[in-house]
Amino acid sequence: MSAYDTPTETCPYCGDEMDTDWVDNGIGMVQCGPYHCQKCHASEIGPQLLDWYYKNREGHTIYLPGKRRYNSLLKKKVKWGTTPVLKSGPPFSEDELKTGYYKGKIPPYANTVAGKLVDHQKDKQMYDIGLLDEKKI
Repeated sequence: MSAYDTPTETCPYCGDEMDTDWVDNGIGMVQCGPYHCQKCHASEIGPQLLDWYYKNREGHTIYLPGKRRYNSLLKKKVKWGTTPVLKSGPPFSEDELKTGYYKGKIPPYANTVAGKLVDHQKDKQMYDIGLLDEKKI
């Protein structure tokens, strides 16, 4: 795999191939948008999920300690599988939290024109002429 390969993902809902927008930063390719399925319209959940986790006074996410399991290499029980504490009333379903993808929705931070997801090149053109959808977040 080279620095200029653009990997695809498999949709967790329909199994179709998902793609995302990539840009060349000079030393390789960088993902600059959410993975999106053209068949069932599932989209990757972005950084807005982090807003729904409880934080401590220093701003770090609070985690529930996981179960203790025996580790044969360490020859002792260790905490296994910590999970972040989610605030009540998140706009995500259980399936969406489990898979990390919206089911049939476009992320609220994604760039859209007339409600349709656009790539970074189309986004720039629409921004310049004032047709990019306004976000009400």
